[in-house]
Amino acid sequence: MAKKDPRREDGFPLLETFTDCCGQNRQFTIALQTTPGGHFLTAKETGKPQGGYEFGAHAEADPYIALGRLRDKIRKGLSTRYLIVENGRRLPSHNVLKGHVGYGGVIVDGEFVPFEEFVAMVQTFEGHQFSLQLADPFDAI
Repeated sequence: MAKKDPRREDGFPLLETFTDCCGQNRQFTIALQTTPGGHFLTAKETGKPQGGYEFGAHAEADPYIALGRLRDKIRKGLSTRYLIVENGRRLPSHNVLKGHVGYGGVIVDGEFVPFEEFVAMVQTFEGHQFSLQLADPFDAI
């Protein structure tokens, strides 16, 4: 059976694969929404019912400009590993965590971390200062 081309009739990609900082290939489903405000693209990692990477980008005039921005965000987002495992526990690899908020937890490195585990992770840094920044997925951070 022939494999169906994952591109739309207009040539816009629906599936793209990127390599993360550990050499693992990660496939994303890309969705385009066009509104009077411009072209909004989202990319969600496939095969991850709970968790997975998610990225977004916007361009007012051209969806392919948004696609270029989205690809840049994905590459940058996959370039750093934020979690390591030591003694069976996930810990920040370098005192920084970056990801997105999910229902019941956070997603870091494409992995779902329940809030209970996240709190335990943060408590290991008792006495340290922190900065929390929440950003729209379409903003550059």
